[in-house]
Amino acid sequence: MNEGMAGDSKLQWFVRGTAVGMLTMAMINAISYFLRSEHWGSLVGDHSTGRESLGFPLVVWEDGQTYGGMFVDYPMLGLNLLFATFIGAIVGTFAASKSTPLNVMMASMHDHSPTDHLQPIQFTLRSLLITTTLVAVVAMLANNYAARPETLIAIYAAGPTFLVAIAFLPRRISWQKRVAIIIPATVCLIAVAIAVGIALGMEFDKVLMGVFLCWTPQSALGALAISTWILLSYFRSHPSPYRES
Repeated sequence: MNEGMAGDSKLQWFVRGTAVGMLTMAMINAISYFLRSEHWGSLVGDHSTGRESLGFPLVVWEDGQTYGGMFVDYPMLGLNLLFATFIGAIVGTFAASKSTPLNVMMASMHDHSPTDHLQPIQFTLRSLLITTTLVAVVAMLANNYAARPETLIAIYAAGPTFLVAIAFLPRRISWQKRVAIIIPATVCLIAVAIAVGIALGMEFDKVLMGVFLCWTPQSALGALAISTWILLSYFRSHPSPYRES
């Protein structure tokens, strides 16, 4: 074992693993709404009658319940958070136990990554044309369907994909700069969703709930897919991966 190797500590990998485990539980909680509820129309302004509930393993919200003036059942939410923390700790412990090979992998990937941290964001002509087209399409849709359920459905269903596509249009920039693109774009898209929801007569928190329910599973699955692709790419390029002796 190479103990002198620079890299992140076991605690850092534990925190990352715990975050992954808790994100997975958040995804499962979001999916639970679609399994527990009789209809989903309220997420786009349809106020049809039908039972709606959310939570895993315990129900933390059910339509029509007041919870003493609170939005959710906080005792049940606390128990769910404890369960999510427990699952996260298991994943974190596993990640911490593999800190050395993970550090080797991260160092290898960093050595082969482009050194463009000081490079300003630049769009190629092709990227600029794509961006202009996307903006025109979004403007047209907003103009024609601004106060329609279809707009919310599009934001719920394609929001994360749209944001990632926007962030990846610039070429040869670091991931930090891509995050800097995604954050304001996310805020703007959520603001559009809220504006459309209010125009449809929806409550503010119901729109945010819809964003959480629809975006969390997509984001978690997307992160899992990207992580899997990175790991597979690494192991394909390193047929004899480092192993602790």
